[in-house]
Amino acid sequence: MNDRIVVGALETDDCQIHSQVEKLLQSSDMREHETSLVRVKNLADGLQSLSSGDADIVALTATTMFGKEQEISASGCQVIGAITPRRPNLVLVSPNRLFYQPHGAIIVTESELVSRQLLRARPDLQVSSTQTLHRLGIGDAVPEGRLDRARWLGSELSEGSIDGFVISRAEYENSEQTERRHTLMPFPKDRGGPHFLPPPYSNLVVFVTRTGFPNRIAEQITESEGNTALWVQSRVLHELEETPHGVLGLQVRHRQVGSLLRQAEDEKDLVLLQACSNPEGEIIEEEVRVEVRMETLSEDGRRTLALDRMVSYADYQHAIITLSRDWSSMITEATRPVPKDHPSDEDAPSFMRL
Repeated sequence: MNDRIVVGALETDDCQIHSQVEKLLQSSDMREHETSLVRVKNLADGLQSLSSGDADIVALTATTMFGKEQEISASGCQVIGAITPRRPNLVLVSPNRLFYQPHGAIIVTESELVSRQLLRARPDLQVSSTQTLHRLGIGDAVPEGRLDRARWLGSELSEGSIDGFVISRAEYENSEQTERRHTLMPFPKDRGGPHFLPPPYSNLVVFVTRTGFPNRIAEQITESEGNTALWVQSRVLHELEETPHGVLGLQVRHRQVGSLLRQAEDEKDLVLLQACSNPEGEIIEEEVRVEVRMETLSEDGRRTLALDRMVSYADYQHAIITLSRDWSSMITEATRPVPKDHPSDEDAPSFMRL
């Protein structure tokens, strides 16, 4: 009989790690192993469990891991990969959809990125965080915990003090909301419509093990698309220091050529069609493409800087190096002062202020 594999889950309010890992352990790839799932309190507790042998794998969110790579390495552990984000998109909790909100509706979000995206879609909205609601005469003491805060926002919505608020799908379910929810989708229903790229690492679950963990088991518990998303987003976030992470939208996906061809045909997109072809113009349907979408917005949401790339899976790591350089050049140009054509010209603001 194989040794039991103990997996620790570091649950967070905005990501239901325990349930995701539980389904993964019941999948066909892991069914040959005897496994058990336990909970860990925090990253330090998880690393201690790995070091002592009480756990073999610890699952946590990529946002928890970010910036702690040195701590993980120093404890004799390593990140072996990730699983594909299941529900990365945030939801608007409100009786009305975004475009059916009344003029000047009060929408609450803790994300600066989402705040700017909402203003891009509806410039008339009053977008606020919970900490600035008092300026509108709403609320006194805001609860500290994310779930308590979500429940409090739900009560303010029921009383009519606000018109809606944005939270993660996990927070919506864990706080037992009763109001309707509307997913803020990364792709508009109609071309040119509003879209909401998720923040980096949204709903991305990563796995940490002791150094030297068997590669065969690592390949069974991780997923190719999740590994790609983790590698790309980690590389982008570590290289793009000039772009505040709080105002960056980032999505990484695997795309099949068949779905890309249908999209290119529906949207009459020749560039997308070319991305599915080799230099000779032949379409290679069996090769997976990696789609990377990035954006940042000005404070008022009126200006967007975006970069989309579609590359073959075999070349994506090299392509991300080029993407990072291109993005840095775009940010430099968009935020620099506009040079005067003549000394008598008035000062002109930069295209975008982050």
